[in-house]
Amino acid sequence: MAVVATKHRRLMALLTQAGFDDETRHSLVHAWTNGRTESSKDLTETEVDDLVWKFENDFHFRQNPKNTVNAMLLIAIKQKRSTVLAIAQRCGIHEGKDFKKFNSFMENSSILKKRLNKYTFEELDELIKQMHALEANFKKSAKKAYSKAWHQHHNIPETSDN
Repeated sequence: MAVVATKHRRLMALLTQAGFDDETRHSLVHAWTNGRTESSKDLTETEVDDLVWKFENDFHFRQNPKNTVNAMLLIAIKQKRSTVLAIAQRCGIHEGKDFKKFNSFMENSSILKKRLNKYTFEELDELIKQMHALEANFKKSAKKAYSKAWHQHHNIPETSDN
């Protein structure tokens, strides 16, 4: 435990030397942990080691704290959006490069009824939960012969009632 405390003190010293205020430090930790925590006290030993290494070896990282935090948040947001899009593709809500069907789903059926690019970092977690539930339902429906999900899963066009 003493080793972790020593590493944490080292990290805090580096943050102070770089001129990070409390808000920037919390934003950095939040981005570094993909939203798991804002407190540096809750970092794992590996996360502390990685941040210390980054501060000691990456000049740009240390010199531009606000830009660094913003870049990390943008990367984390893109990863979360990619997760949503991947699930949407597996469920047939998003196909190829046409976003019309997907945007319609997002505006009418997503948890906050807005387009994907309007979701904040924190809101994306709730959307991802919804998408995982949707995917589970889709997989369950795909097991029922001749359901819409079954047709889609087997790439068979649905028959018309005409």
